[in-house]
Amino acid sequence: MKTKTLSALDFGVRNVPLVNAWFAHPYLVSPLTFGLYTRHSHLAMLESFLDDPAQHRESARRPELLGGPFINDDGDPADMAHFRDRTLERCAPQLRAADAINAMFQMLQTQAKGAGVPPLYAQIDPLIRPGVELAYDVAKQPSPRFIEPVFYGGPLCDPSLQSCVLERASDQPRSFILSTPQIRRSEASVALQLPFGDPLWNELHGGTEDLPALLERLRPHLADAARELPLLRSMMRELGPGAARDTGPADGVRIRYFGHACVLMEGAGISLLVDPLLSYPGESRLEHYTFDDLPERLDYVLITHPHQDHIVFETLLRLRPRVDRVVVGKSGGGSLPDVSLKLMLQHCGFERVIELGEYETLDIPGGRIVGAPFYGEHADLDVRGKLAFGVQMREVGCLFFADSNPPEPEFYEPLRRLMPRVDCLFLGMECVGAPATWLYGPLLQKMLTRGEDQSRRLDGCNADKALRMHRFFEPQRLFIYAMGAEPWLTHLTSILYSEDSTQFREAREVERTLRAQGRQAELLFGQRELLL
Repeated sequence: MKTKTLSALDFGVRNVPLVNAWFAHPYLVSPLTFGLYTRHSHLAMLESFLDDPAQHRESARRPELLGGPFINDDGDPADMAHFRDRTLERCAPQLRAADAINAMFQMLQTQAKGAGVPPLYAQIDPLIRPGVELAYDVAKQPSPRFIEPVFYGGPLCDPSLQSCVLERASDQPRSFILSTPQIRRSEASVALQLPFGDPLWNELHGGTEDLPALLERLRPHLADAARELPLLRSMMRELGPGAARDTGPADGVRIRYFGHACVLMEGAGISLLVDPLLSYPGESRLEHYTFDDLPERLDYVLITHPHQDHIVFETLLRLRPRVDRVVVGKSGGGSLPDVSLKLMLQHCGFERVIELGEYETLDIPGGRIVGAPFYGEHADLDVRGKLAFGVQMREVGCLFFADSNPPEPEFYEPLRRLMPRVDCLFLGMECVGAPATWLYGPLLQKMLTRGEDQSRRLDGCNADKALRMHRFFEPQRLFIYAMGAEPWLTHLTSILYSEDSTQFREAREVERTLRAQGRQAELLFGQRELLL
């Protein structure tokens, strides 16, 4: 039998997803929050840049200000002014919705004093009114509940704002991308005006037997097809003959660390990937696993929480053709910061998305997945679409806490009962963290004082908490991870770590303390493989 030849986008090509030219993250993909981010973050930065471009350029290059609200653009400011005007025009419905949300909160604060709320609906903009329910909590505080599916099915959901830029990866550090719109690109890149959920991405990433036909179907989605089609063709590769699927070791479990919070578990004939954030071949001189080192099929993808370095659309869209199921936390349904990851991923073309609640379990071949509370790290906002995970595969038990920072380890007593044996405990120790407004500022309806902002940080465990977590769970091995230190993460984390950084000093203290007790503890960096 003749082997079919498939062509797919080369793994060395980045696929950078954008929403209205800004790097895609959860609060831009959700139509409920996109307008708020555009109004209170993007347009605010654009206006500030246009007032003083030189100050933004200087600030964006100062190491101590990396990650701040500074646009890093050396081009003609007139281009940025044109982009601002274009944003005001093409995002007018979403900006109107943002203003309507802000006005609704103000109205509730001044008028909802305990009496019935039905008369107040008439004061809500009809653009958002069908997706809102007004209510009081038991302390007589008024608040709206947003019915998020209404927004995905209405005029605020505009897939035409979504696009992806394809470019060859290199080992040069990527500039911080969250504060600068991508309105300039190199002549060697290709821009596809193609919504994230379009099935054509499956062919482009997963393989096609008829490459010329695929390129023709992509032609209408290119701004300059005459130039970009040949470039796109050069970015494709021929897939070799399909090899037998590598499902890990015949006995036991193989664990591979891909950097940051991305961990692959394989065993019992299945593969499970946590918090996908992958590097590209040739992107770093550091020895590390890349897309090339993933199995042909990912049976389960677990996402711990909706932060830009844990739900990474640049990686997820690339993996979509090989993903069977995605497991996410069950959002509370209704608040601005607690957007539904299930709705979002379905909108992005993932067909099988499973919501798991706290202390619910999902049976998998040879084991199970346990959802556990994810405490803290969300600036004391009520975000429920997040989970720490326990995974039992064959006889191996692993806990993935990401950046969970419980008030006390004893809060996890129900998890300890569900998983009495822990071979590997993966714990984040980004113990400084950004202040609340760094991520949530555009969503806040009452501004925080500087002191409040600094006290409500997006932080993980420090050394004392990590050691207490270790004593509580008694794992065979403790792995400190999710530190944002790998060189291919600078465009997302903006962090330039050294051994003198507070985070690293705390992590090394944990290593020293546990090793002095004869225990296994390791700060992960780059790559790691473990056979259990």
